[in-house]
Amino acid sequence: MKKKPRKSNTGLNFEKQVQRSIGSGRFWHTPLDINYEDFCIESKYTDGKGYRISLELLEKTWGEALSMNKEPMLIVGIKRNDNQIFTLHCHIQLERKENK
Repeated sequence: MKKKPRKSNTGLNFEKQVQRSIGSGRFWHTPLDINYEDFCIESKYTDGKGYRISLELLEKTWGEALSMNKEPMLIVGIKRNDNQIFTLHCHIQLERKENK
């Protein structure tokens, strides 16, 4: 069985900042990082040059949120410098392509 990689201290600090900003933190029993009323939120952080959002991450977040009847959301923090972090708040939607 593959072990889940541990989050860095910086990643955990970002997750705590996200919790404070949306008033969460009391739902640690949920499969996703954060649960806030109508949303299940997966938070990710990097101090690298970017963060790749994979189909696997979207499928996991989508499935777990819907199993709890919540709307899936992804929050990504990307460090700009020692004093700034870009934060992306992404609502995840699945759209069906119409056949013509």
